[in-house]
Amino acid sequence: MAEFVELRTEEMLPEVEQMERMLMFEKEELRTIAKKRKEFEYKIQRRTKNKEDYLRYIQYEMDLLKLIRLRREKMGYQQKKANIDFTIGNRVNKLFKQAIFRFQDDVRLWLSYIKFCKQVRFYSCVSRMLVRMLQVHSDKPQLWKLAAKWEFEESQSVENARQFLLRGLRAHPESRLLYAEAFRMELHYAAKKRAELEEAKKKQQEGDLAVAGTSTKDSNESSAESKSSGVTFHGDVVPDQVAEGRLAELIYESAMKKVDGVAFIIQLLDIAKEFSFTGKLQKKIVEDLLNKYPDEELTWDTMARRELEGLTYSDPHNSNQSPLEPLLGVTADNSSIPLSPEGANTMEVDDDNSELNEKKGKSNLTQRLRLCCEVYEAVVKKINTEKMWSLYLDTMLEANSDQAHLPCYKKKLLKHALQGAHNAGKLQEKYYLHWIEMLQTAGKSKKARDVLKSGTERIPTSAELWQLRLRFHLSRDEEIIAEEVFHSALENLGTDPESVLPLWKIQLQYCQTKSPAKTEALFEKGLNAAPNVATALRPLYLEWLCLSRGIRDARAAYDKLCLQPPLSLDLHTKMAALESMQTTAIMKQVRKCHENASSQFGKDNADVWMDYVKFEMKRGEPKNISNIYLRAVRQLEPIQADIFIHEFSLVKTCMAAPQTPDS
Repeated sequence: MAEFVELRTEEMLPEVEQMERMLMFEKEELRTIAKKRKEFEYKIQRRTKNKEDYLRYIQYEMDLLKLIRLRREKMGYQQKKANIDFTIGNRVNKLFKQAIFRFQDDVRLWLSYIKFCKQVRFYSCVSRMLVRMLQVHSDKPQLWKLAAKWEFEESQSVENARQFLLRGLRAHPESRLLYAEAFRMELHYAAKKRAELEEAKKKQQEGDLAVAGTSTKDSNESSAESKSSGVTFHGDVVPDQVAEGRLAELIYESAMKKVDGVAFIIQLLDIAKEFSFTGKLQKKIVEDLLNKYPDEELTWDTMARRELEGLTYSDPHNSNQSPLEPLLGVTADNSSIPLSPEGANTMEVDDDNSELNEKKGKSNLTQRLRLCCEVYEAVVKKINTEKMWSLYLDTMLEANSDQAHLPCYKKKLLKHALQGAHNAGKLQEKYYLHWIEMLQTAGKSKKARDVLKSGTERIPTSAELWQLRLRFHLSRDEEIIAEEVFHSALENLGTDPESVLPLWKIQLQYCQTKSPAKTEALFEKGLNAAPNVATALRPLYLEWLCLSRGIRDARAAYDKLCLQPPLSLDLHTKMAALESMQTTAIMKQVRKCHENASSQFGKDNADVWMDYVKFEMKRGEPKNISNIYLRAVRQLEPIQADIFIHEFSLVKTCMAAPQTPDS
C-alpha cells in the first residue's frame, strides 16, 4: 500500500512545483497540500474502502481548484492555466470513477459525477458513464430521463437521446415519466427543425433577390437542390413530418395504448400547448380526452381552463350554444352568469400584442371568462360533485389573483360560483372561509351572518368556521347568540382540544373584558368539562386568578388542581413562572412547583429536571444541584437519563459555583 501511495505522491510533484514557480502558494501551504493529499491517498488505499474517504478527497481537490482559480484571477496570471486545471480535474475524474466502481449502488455518486463533468466540461466522459449507470440502475425511470436530457440538451444528439428513451420504455413500458419526456423532446426537436427551415427559407429568399436575372440553368439547379432537402422556397413548404411534430404524435399514440388515466393525457396536452405549431395535435388530444374520459372532473376542468386561455372549443359566431353542450347533454344557464361590467368594452383585447391574439384566435378577456364559466355551469349540472365545484372555484380564485384586468367582473364571477356551490351543498370549508372574508371586507355583515350560519350547519365539524362565527357575534356584543353558538360548537366538535380549546379561549377573552363573575363561571364550567379540555384550561385559570385576585388565590387553586387527574405538566410550569414574576418571589413556592413536576413527570421527561437545575443555578441554591442530579439519574429511564447527563454537562460550565456531583 505504501508503494502505491508514494507513486501517487511522486506523480503530483510536477504540479506542486509548477504552482510554486507561479507563486500561487507559500512553501508552507504547498507542504500542507502535499501532506493532505498523502493522507487521503493512504485512506483510499486501505483494504476496507470507505465511500466517505473518496468524497472528502474529491471535495478537497475541488476546493483546491476553486482556490487556484481565485488566486490566479487576483494575480492576473493566466499562464499554465490549462495544465494545472486539467491535472486536478483529471485526478478528480479518476477518483470519481474509482468510487463509482466500488459503490455502484449509490445513485448520488453517479449524479455527482455528472455534475462535476459538466462543471469542468468533460462531456465525453458523461456519455460513456451514462451507459454504465443505466446498466446498473435500469430499474429507475428517472435516470433514463436524465440520460436522454443530457444527450439532447448537452451533447446535442437527438439520436442518442431517442435511444435512451426507447430503451427506457422497453424496460418500463407503462412509465408516464418517460412517455412525457419523449413527447416533450420530440416537440422541442420539431421546433428546432422548424426554426432551421425558416432560417434556410429566409436565406434562400435573400439569395434569390441577389441573383435575380441570372440564367435559368442556375435557377433550376437551385430549385433541384431545394427539392432534394424536402423544401421548396418558391411556393409552399413541403410538409416535413418531423418539423410538423409527427414523431411526437406517434409517441402520443403509443402512450395512449400503454398508459391509462385522465391526468396523464392532460399532462401531454399541457406539454403540447407550450408549442405554437401543435394546433392539430392539441385538437386530437382534446378529442381523445372528451371521448375516453367524459365523466371525469379533470376533463371538464381542462376544457374550461382552455376557454379561459383563449384556446376555445366553442364557435365564436354562435354564442347561443357551445359544441361542448351536446357532449354534456345539458345546456348552461347563461342568464345566471354575471354580465360584463357596465362600460367595459367587450371587444377590447386585453393583451398588448393584438396581432398575436388575432393570430392565435384569442378572444378578449371578458369573453374568455364568460366562456370558461359557461363550461363550468354546464358541467356541474351533469357532474354535480364536490370535486367539480372545487375545480370551478379554484379557477375563479386564480383569475382573481390578477387584479390588473377586470377585477370587479372577476369578483362577480367568483361570488356567483361560491353561491352556486353553496346552493348545491358542495362548498368546502376553505371556500367558505374565503367567501366570509370577502363579505366582511366588503362590509356585508348580513350576508356574512347567513353564510356563517349555513357553513356551520353544512360542515358542523369545521372548527375554523365555528371560531369565525363566534368572533362575529362577540364583536357585535351579541352575547346571547354567541353563547348559543358556543354551546352548539362544543356539541358538534366533541372533546378534541385542538378544535374546542380555541373556542374556550375566544369566549374567555371576551368575558374577561366584560364581567369577572362570568369569567369565573365559565372557567368553572371548563374545569369540569372533558379531561383533556380541562387540563388545557388549568394554566389559563391560574394566570387569570393571579392577575385578577392575586398570587394567594392562585396558590390555593394550584394546590387543589395539581393533585387532580389527569396530571398536567403545563400547570406546574405556569405556576412556577407566576411565582417567579412576583416582586418578592418566594423561592420555596417556586421550588415546590419544580418538586411536583419532577415527582409526577420525572421518570420519562429529562426537561423537568433540567428546568429544576437551571432554577437552582440562577435563582435558588446551587448546593442543591448535586442532589437534583443524583435523583434525576436514578429516576429517569436510561435513554432519558443519557439526554439529561448530556444537557447537564453543557450547562455545568455556566454555573456560578460549579459543584461536580459524585456519581
